Amino acid sequence: MTTDWGFDLLLEHTEDGYRATVLQSPCGDALAPFTPPFEPREQHTIIQQLLADPGQDAARRSEQFMLARRVGGRLFDTIFHGAILECWQASWRAAYAERATLHLRLQLGGVLELRALPWEYLHDGTRDEFIALSAHTPLTRFQERAHQVLPFAVEGPLRVLVVMAGPESYPPLPIGREWRDFIDTVDYLAADRRILFERLAKPTLLDLQRRLRQHEYHVVHFVGFSIYDPQTQEGVLVFEDENGRGRPVSGQHLGTLLSDHYSVRLALIGSRNAARIPGIDPAAQVVEQLVRRGVPAAAFQPTKLLDRPSLAFVHEFYHALAAFGAVDVAMAEARRAIELEEAGASWGMPQLVSRVRDGRLFARKPAAVAPPKPRSNLRSVFQPKPAKP
Repeated sequence: MTTDWGFDLLLEHTEDGYRATVLQSPCGDALAPFTPPFEPREQHTIIQQLLADPGQDAARRSEQFMLARRVGGRLFDTIFHGAILECWQASWRAAYAERATLHLRLQLGGVLELRALPWEYLHDGTRDEFIALSAHTPLTRFQERAHQVLPFAVEGPLRVLVVMAGPESYPPLPIGREWRDFIDTVDYLAADRRILFERLAKPTLLDLQRRLRQHEYHVVHFVGFSIYDPQTQEGVLVFEDENGRGRPVSGQHLGTLLSDHYSVRLALIGSRNAARIPGIDPAAQVVEQLVRRGVPAAAFQPTKLLDRPSLAFVHEFYHALAAFGAVDVAMAEARRAIELEEAGASWGMPQLVSRVRDGRLFARKPAAVAPPKPRSNLRSVFQPKPAKP
Protein backbone atom coordinates (compact mmCIF):
# COMPACT_ATOMS: atom_id res chain seq x y z
CA MET A 1 0.00 0.00 0.00
CA THR A 2 1.27 3.49 -0.88
CA THR A 3 2.59 5.53 2.05
CA ASP A 4 1.01 8.98 2.40
CA TRP A 5 3.04 11.95 3.60
CA GLY A 6 1.88 15.55 3.77
CA PHE A 7 3.44 18.94 3.06
CA ASP A 8 1.10 21.55 4.58
CA LEU A 9 1.78 25.07 3.32
CA LEU A 10 -0.13 28.05 4.71
CA LEU A 11 -0.14 31.29 2.70
CA GLU A 12 -1.56 34.30 4.52
CA HIS A 13 -1.60 38.09 4.68
CA THR A 14 -0.61 39.39 8.13
CA GLU A 15 0.01 42.84 9.60
CA ASP A 16 3.66 42.40 8.63
CA GLY A 17 2.88 41.43 5.04
CA TYR A 18 2.54 38.15 3.18
CA ARG A 19 3.92 35.06 4.88
CA ALA A 20 4.38 31.40 3.92
CA THR A 21 4.53 28.78 6.67
CA VAL A 22 5.23 25.06 6.40
CA LEU A 23 2.93 23.73 9.10
CA GLN A 24 3.84 20.08 8.65
CA SER A 25 6.25 18.11 6.48
CA PRO A 26 8.47 15.03 6.67
CA CYS A 27 11.43 17.37 7.37
CA GLY A 28 10.02 19.79 9.91
CA ASP A 29 8.57 23.28 9.54
CA ALA A 30 9.73 26.55 7.99
CA LEU A 31 8.74 30.18 7.62
CA ALA A 32 9.44 32.87 5.02
CA PRO A 33 7.92 36.17 3.85
CA PHE A 34 6.96 36.64 0.23
CA THR A 35 5.62 39.22 -2.19
CA PRO A 36 2.86 38.28 -4.68
CA PRO A 37 4.55 37.80 -8.06
CA PHE A 38 1.98 39.61 -10.21
CA GLU A 39 0.29 42.97 -10.18
CA PRO A 40 -3.53 42.65 -10.46
CA ARG A 41 -3.62 43.86 -14.07
CA GLU A 42 -0.75 41.59 -15.10
CA GLN A 43 -2.34 38.66 -13.31
CA HIS A 44 -5.66 39.16 -15.12
CA THR A 45 -3.89 39.26 -18.51
CA ILE A 46 -1.90 36.10 -17.77
CA ILE A 47 -4.99 34.19 -16.67
CA GLN A 48 -6.87 35.24 -19.79
CA GLN A 49 -3.96 34.00 -21.91
CA LEU A 50 -3.92 30.67 -20.10
CA LEU A 51 -7.68 30.32 -20.57
CA ALA A 52 -7.61 31.27 -24.25
CA ASP A 53 -8.73 28.47 -26.56
CA PRO A 54 -5.72 27.50 -28.74
CA GLY A 55 -7.94 25.45 -31.05
CA GLN A 56 -6.00 23.05 -33.25
CA ASP A 57 -3.01 25.38 -33.66
CA ALA A 58 0.03 23.44 -32.40
CA ALA A 59 2.17 26.60 -32.24
CA ARG A 60 -0.35 28.39 -30.00
CA ARG A 61 -0.57 25.35 -27.74
CA SER A 62 3.21 25.30 -27.43
CA GLU A 63 3.24 29.02 -26.58
CA GLN A 64 0.54 28.44 -23.98
CA PHE A 65 2.53 25.59 -22.42
CA MET A 66 5.65 27.74 -22.20
CA LEU A 67 3.59 30.55 -20.64
CA ALA A 68 2.32 28.09 -18.02
CA ARG A 69 5.89 27.09 -17.32
CA ARG A 70 7.01 30.71 -16.84
CA VAL A 71 3.99 31.55 -14.67
CA GLY A 72 4.44 28.39 -12.62
CA GLY A 73 8.12 29.12 -12.18
CA ARG A 74 7.42 32.62 -10.84
CA LEU A 75 4.82 31.24 -8.44
CA PHE A 76 7.22 28.55 -7.23
CA ASP A 77 10.15 30.93 -6.77
CA THR A 78 7.88 33.36 -4.90
CA ILE A 79 7.06 30.83 -2.18
CA PHE A 80 9.78 28.18 -2.32
CA HIS A 81 12.96 30.00 -1.32
CA GLY A 82 15.26 29.91 1.68
CA ALA A 83 14.12 27.59 4.46
CA ILE A 84 10.91 26.63 2.68
CA LEU A 85 12.77 25.52 -0.45
CA GLU A 86 15.20 23.48 1.65
CA CYS A 87 12.28 21.88 3.50
CA TRP A 88 10.47 21.06 0.24
CA GLN A 89 13.52 19.54 -1.44
CA ALA A 90 14.41 17.46 1.63
CA SER A 91 10.80 16.28 1.95
CA TRP A 92 10.64 15.37 -1.74
CA ARG A 93 13.88 13.37 -1.56
CA ALA A 94 12.74 11.54 1.58
CA ALA A 95 9.35 10.70 0.04
CA TYR A 96 11.00 9.53 -3.18
CA ALA A 97 13.39 7.27 -1.26
CA GLU A 98 10.44 5.67 0.58
CA ARG A 99 8.23 5.56 -2.55
CA ALA A 100 5.71 7.67 -0.63
CA THR A 101 3.12 10.08 -2.00
CA LEU A 102 3.86 13.64 -0.87
CA HIS A 103 0.51 15.47 -0.74
CA LEU A 104 1.01 19.23 -1.20
CA ARG A 105 -1.83 20.89 0.71
CA LEU A 106 -2.13 24.63 0.06
CA GLN A 107 -4.09 26.61 2.64
CA LEU A 108 -5.08 29.97 1.19
CA GLY A 109 -7.62 31.10 3.78
CA GLY A 110 -9.87 33.99 2.83
CA VAL A 111 -7.25 36.06 0.98
CA LEU A 112 -8.90 36.80 -2.37
CA GLU A 113 -5.73 37.82 -4.20
CA LEU A 114 -4.04 34.55 -3.21
CA ARG A 115 -7.03 32.35 -4.06
CA ALA A 116 -7.16 33.94 -7.52
CA LEU A 117 -3.61 32.89 -8.42
CA PRO A 118 -3.23 29.76 -10.62
CA TRP A 119 -1.33 27.63 -8.10
CA GLU A 120 -2.06 24.52 -10.14
CA TYR A 121 0.79 25.61 -12.47
CA LEU A 122 3.50 25.56 -9.76
CA HIS A 123 6.68 24.57 -11.60
CA ASP A 124 9.71 23.23 -9.73
CA GLY A 125 12.66 24.38 -11.81
CA THR A 126 15.16 22.19 -9.93
CA ARG A 127 13.45 19.10 -11.38
CA ASP A 128 11.83 20.85 -14.37
CA GLU A 129 8.44 19.50 -13.31
CA PHE A 130 4.92 20.80 -12.77
CA ILE A 131 4.06 19.70 -9.23
CA ALA A 132 0.35 19.14 -9.90
CA LEU A 133 1.05 16.90 -12.93
CA SER A 134 2.80 14.27 -10.82
CA ALA A 135 0.87 11.57 -8.98
CA HIS A 136 3.76 11.56 -6.47
CA THR A 137 3.13 15.21 -5.48
CA PRO A 138 -0.62 15.80 -5.90
CA LEU A 139 -1.79 19.34 -5.14
CA THR A 140 -4.92 20.32 -3.23
CA ARG A 141 -6.42 23.62 -2.14
CA PHE A 142 -6.92 22.48 1.42
CA GLN A 143 -9.38 23.73 4.03
CA GLU A 144 -8.41 22.78 7.57
CA ARG A 145 -11.19 21.53 9.85
CA ALA A 146 -11.25 20.69 13.54
CA HIS A 147 -12.30 17.07 13.04
CA GLN A 148 -10.79 14.39 10.85
CA VAL A 149 -12.82 13.13 7.89
CA LEU A 150 -12.56 9.34 7.66
CA PRO A 151 -13.10 7.37 4.44
CA PHE A 152 -16.68 6.27 3.87
CA ALA A 153 -16.95 2.47 3.82
CA VAL A 154 -18.63 1.35 0.57
CA GLU A 155 -20.06 -2.08 -0.11
CA GLY A 156 -20.36 -2.72 -3.84
CA PRO A 157 -19.90 -0.12 -6.58
CA LEU A 158 -19.62 3.63 -6.09
CA ARG A 159 -22.77 5.48 -7.13
CA VAL A 160 -22.66 8.78 -9.04
CA LEU A 161 -25.72 11.00 -9.48
CA VAL A 162 -25.35 13.21 -12.58
CA VAL A 163 -27.29 16.49 -12.77
CA MET A 164 -27.43 18.07 -16.25
CA ALA A 165 -29.21 21.42 -16.38
CA GLY A 166 -29.92 23.38 -19.57
CA PRO A 167 -32.49 26.01 -18.55
CA GLU A 168 -34.40 28.29 -20.88
CA SER A 169 -32.97 31.72 -21.76
CA TYR A 170 -29.44 30.30 -21.54
CA PRO A 171 -27.28 29.17 -24.47
CA PRO A 172 -28.52 25.82 -25.82
CA LEU A 173 -26.89 22.87 -24.07
CA PRO A 174 -27.09 19.55 -25.99
CA ILE A 175 -28.05 17.52 -22.93
CA GLY A 176 -28.74 14.32 -24.88
CA ARG A 177 -25.36 14.32 -26.63
CA GLU A 178 -23.57 15.35 -23.44
CA TRP A 179 -25.10 12.40 -21.59
CA ARG A 180 -24.32 9.91 -24.39
CA ASP A 181 -20.70 11.07 -24.61
CA PHE A 182 -20.38 10.88 -20.86
CA ILE A 183 -21.76 7.36 -20.65
CA ASP A 184 -19.71 6.15 -23.63
CA THR A 185 -16.61 7.35 -21.76
CA VAL A 186 -17.29 5.60 -18.45
CA ASP A 187 -19.53 2.69 -19.44
CA TYR A 188 -16.73 0.17 -18.85
CA LEU A 189 -16.75 1.11 -15.17
CA ALA A 190 -20.47 0.42 -14.99
CA ALA A 191 -20.04 -2.86 -16.91
CA ASP A 192 -17.51 -4.00 -14.32
CA ARG A 193 -19.81 -2.73 -11.56
CA ARG A 194 -17.09 -0.46 -10.18
CA ILE A 195 -19.12 2.74 -10.56
CA LEU A 196 -22.81 3.11 -11.39
CA PHE A 197 -23.93 6.36 -13.05
CA GLU A 198 -27.48 7.68 -12.86
CA ARG A 199 -28.86 10.85 -14.40
CA LEU A 200 -31.34 12.92 -12.41
CA ALA A 201 -34.51 13.03 -14.52
CA LYS A 202 -35.43 16.62 -13.57
CA PRO A 203 -32.48 18.92 -12.75
CA THR A 204 -34.25 20.82 -9.99
CA LEU A 205 -32.97 21.33 -6.47
CA LEU A 206 -36.10 19.70 -5.02
CA ASP A 207 -35.70 16.59 -7.17
CA LEU A 208 -32.04 16.36 -6.18
CA GLN A 209 -33.03 16.53 -2.52
CA ARG A 210 -35.67 13.82 -2.99
CA ARG A 211 -33.32 11.51 -4.86
CA LEU A 212 -30.60 11.80 -2.25
CA ARG A 213 -33.14 10.79 0.40
CA GLN A 214 -34.25 7.76 -1.61
CA HIS A 215 -30.85 6.22 -2.40
CA GLU A 216 -27.27 6.31 -1.20
CA TYR A 217 -24.95 8.19 -3.55
CA HIS A 218 -21.25 8.87 -3.17
CA VAL A 219 -20.60 11.52 -5.85
CA VAL A 220 -22.80 14.30 -7.26
CA HIS A 221 -21.67 15.45 -10.72
CA PHE A 222 -23.18 18.71 -12.02
CA VAL A 223 -23.01 19.78 -15.67
CA GLY A 224 -24.45 23.16 -16.53
CA PHE A 225 -23.93 26.88 -16.18
CA SER A 226 -22.23 28.97 -13.52
CA ILE A 227 -22.66 32.73 -13.23
CA TYR A 228 -21.66 35.56 -10.93
CA ASP A 229 -24.48 36.92 -8.78
CA PRO A 230 -23.91 40.68 -8.36
CA GLN A 231 -26.31 40.87 -5.40
CA THR A 232 -24.52 38.28 -3.26
CA GLN A 233 -21.16 38.92 -4.97
CA GLU A 234 -20.46 35.22 -5.27
CA GLY A 235 -20.59 32.49 -7.88
CA VAL A 236 -23.71 30.34 -8.28
CA LEU A 237 -24.77 27.29 -10.27
CA VAL A 238 -27.88 27.44 -12.46
CA PHE A 239 -30.32 24.60 -11.85
CA GLU A 240 -33.80 24.50 -13.39
CA ASP A 241 -37.12 25.27 -11.73
CA GLU A 242 -40.32 23.29 -12.28
CA ASN A 243 -41.00 25.23 -15.49
CA GLY A 244 -37.55 24.75 -16.98
CA ARG A 245 -36.33 28.25 -16.21
CA GLY A 246 -33.00 28.96 -14.56
CA ARG A 247 -32.72 28.90 -10.80
CA PRO A 248 -29.46 30.18 -9.28
CA VAL A 249 -28.18 28.02 -6.42
CA SER A 250 -25.27 29.17 -4.26
CA GLY A 251 -22.51 26.90 -3.08
CA GLN A 252 -23.58 27.53 0.50
CA HIS A 253 -27.14 26.34 -0.21
CA LEU A 254 -26.04 23.32 -2.23
CA GLY A 255 -23.29 22.49 0.25
CA THR A 256 -25.75 22.44 3.13
CA LEU A 257 -27.99 20.06 1.19
CA LEU A 258 -25.17 17.68 0.22
CA SER A 259 -23.51 17.67 3.64
CA ASP A 260 -26.76 16.36 5.17
CA HIS A 261 -26.09 13.09 3.30
CA TYR A 262 -23.10 11.43 4.90
CA SER A 263 -22.36 9.14 1.96
CA VAL A 264 -21.81 12.05 -0.47
CA ARG A 265 -18.08 12.63 -0.30
CA LEU A 266 -17.41 14.47 -3.56
CA ALA A 267 -19.06 17.05 -5.79
CA LEU A 268 -17.70 17.46 -9.32
CA ILE A 269 -18.76 20.67 -11.06
CA GLY A 270 -18.55 20.80 -14.87
CA SER A 271 -19.15 24.49 -15.53
CA ARG A 272 -20.17 25.67 -18.97
CA ASN A 273 -20.11 29.45 -19.17
CA ALA A 274 -17.82 30.49 -16.39
CA ALA A 275 -17.48 34.25 -16.92
CA ARG A 276 -14.65 35.24 -14.64
CA ILE A 277 -14.73 38.01 -12.09
CA PRO A 278 -11.41 39.56 -10.94
CA GLY A 279 -9.37 36.41 -11.31
CA ILE A 280 -11.83 33.91 -9.80
CA ASP A 281 -14.18 31.67 -11.71
CA PRO A 282 -17.78 31.55 -10.40
CA ALA A 283 -17.71 27.73 -10.36
CA ALA A 284 -14.40 27.80 -8.47
CA GLN A 285 -16.12 29.95 -5.84
CA VAL A 286 -18.93 27.40 -5.63
CA VAL A 287 -16.41 24.59 -5.09
CA GLU A 288 -14.83 26.49 -2.20
CA GLN A 289 -18.23 27.13 -0.65
CA LEU A 290 -19.26 23.48 -0.93
CA VAL A 291 -16.27 22.34 1.10
CA ARG A 292 -16.71 25.21 3.55
CA ARG A 293 -20.29 24.03 4.17
CA GLY A 294 -19.19 20.47 4.94
CA VAL A 295 -18.74 18.50 1.71
CA PRO A 296 -15.45 16.57 2.14
CA ALA A 297 -14.14 17.40 -1.35
CA ALA A 298 -15.23 19.26 -4.47
CA ALA A 299 -13.63 19.57 -7.90
CA PHE A 300 -14.11 22.08 -10.68
CA GLN A 301 -13.79 21.18 -14.37
CA PRO A 302 -14.15 24.33 -16.51
CA THR A 303 -15.97 24.83 -19.77
CA LYS A 304 -12.87 25.94 -21.69
CA LEU A 305 -11.77 22.33 -22.24
CA LEU A 306 -12.37 20.89 -25.70
CA ASP A 307 -14.48 17.75 -26.03
CA ARG A 308 -11.65 15.18 -26.19
CA PRO A 309 -9.60 16.59 -23.28
CA SER A 310 -12.78 17.01 -21.24
CA LEU A 311 -13.78 13.38 -21.77
CA ALA A 312 -10.21 12.27 -21.11
CA PHE A 313 -10.40 14.10 -17.77
CA VAL A 314 -13.65 12.30 -16.87
CA HIS A 315 -12.25 8.92 -17.97
CA GLU A 316 -9.07 9.10 -15.89
CA PHE A 317 -10.63 10.80 -12.88
CA TYR A 318 -13.34 8.20 -12.42
CA HIS A 319 -10.98 5.33 -13.29
CA ALA A 320 -8.72 6.35 -10.39
CA LEU A 321 -11.67 6.98 -8.09
CA ALA A 322 -13.09 3.52 -8.86
CA ALA A 323 -9.87 2.02 -7.52
CA PHE A 324 -10.58 3.77 -4.17
CA GLY A 325 -7.48 5.93 -4.61
CA ALA A 326 -6.91 9.37 -3.15
CA VAL A 327 -8.93 12.10 -4.86
CA ASP A 328 -5.92 14.40 -5.30
CA VAL A 329 -4.02 11.59 -7.03
CA ALA A 330 -7.07 11.04 -9.24
CA MET A 331 -6.94 14.74 -10.13
CA ALA A 332 -3.24 14.48 -11.03
CA GLU A 333 -3.96 11.51 -13.31
CA ALA A 334 -6.83 13.43 -14.94
CA ARG A 335 -4.57 16.46 -15.51
CA ARG A 336 -2.03 14.30 -17.30
CA ALA A 337 -4.78 12.89 -19.49
CA ILE A 338 -5.70 16.42 -20.58
CA GLU A 339 -2.04 17.24 -21.26
CA LEU A 340 -1.65 14.16 -23.47
CA GLU A 341 -4.77 15.04 -25.45
CA GLU A 342 -4.18 18.76 -25.90
CA ALA A 343 -0.49 19.48 -25.23
CA GLY A 344 -1.38 23.02 -24.13
CA ALA A 345 -2.00 24.55 -20.71
CA SER A 346 -5.64 23.69 -20.04
CA TRP A 347 -4.60 20.83 -17.74
CA GLY A 348 -4.09 23.45 -15.01
CA MET A 349 -7.64 24.81 -15.18
CA PRO A 350 -9.38 22.18 -12.99
CA GLN A 351 -9.22 22.81 -9.25
CA LEU A 352 -9.62 20.50 -6.29
CA VAL A 353 -10.66 21.75 -2.86
CA SER A 354 -10.66 19.28 0.02
CA ARG A 355 -10.66 18.93 3.78
CA VAL A 356 -9.49 15.29 3.71
CA ARG A 357 -5.81 15.16 4.60
CA ASP A 358 -4.76 12.04 2.69
CA GLY A 359 -7.39 12.47 -0.02
CA ARG A 360 -9.02 9.09 0.64
CA LEU A 361 -12.76 9.59 0.38
CA PHE A 362 -13.83 5.94 0.24
CA ALA A 363 -12.76 2.57 1.58
CA ARG A 364 -13.92 -0.88 0.59
CA LYS A 365 -16.19 -2.42 3.18
CA PRO A 366 -14.79 -5.87 4.01
CA ALA A 367 -16.98 -8.72 2.88
CA ALA A 368 -18.97 -10.36 5.65
CA VAL A 369 -17.55 -13.72 6.66
CA ALA A 370 -20.10 -16.42 7.39
CA PRO A 371 -19.64 -17.91 10.87
CA PRO A 372 -18.39 -21.53 10.84
CA LYS A 373 -21.02 -24.19 11.30
CA PRO A 374 -20.95 -25.79 14.72
CA ARG A 375 -19.44 -29.26 14.71
CA SER A 376 -21.38 -31.99 16.49
CA ASN A 377 -19.66 -34.67 18.54
CA LEU A 378 -22.61 -37.00 17.99
CA ARG A 379 -22.26 -39.59 15.27
CA SER A 380 -25.05 -39.60 12.72
CA VAL A 381 -27.58 -42.33 13.15
CA PHE A 382 -27.09 -43.11 9.48
CA GLN A 383 -23.33 -43.56 9.85
CA PRO A 384 -22.43 -47.27 10.06
CA LYS A 385 -20.82 -48.44 13.25
CA PRO A 386 -17.14 -49.33 12.95
CA ALA A 387 -16.51 -53.06 12.46
CA LYS A 388 -15.38 -54.97 15.50
CA PRO A 389 -11.88 -56.44 15.26
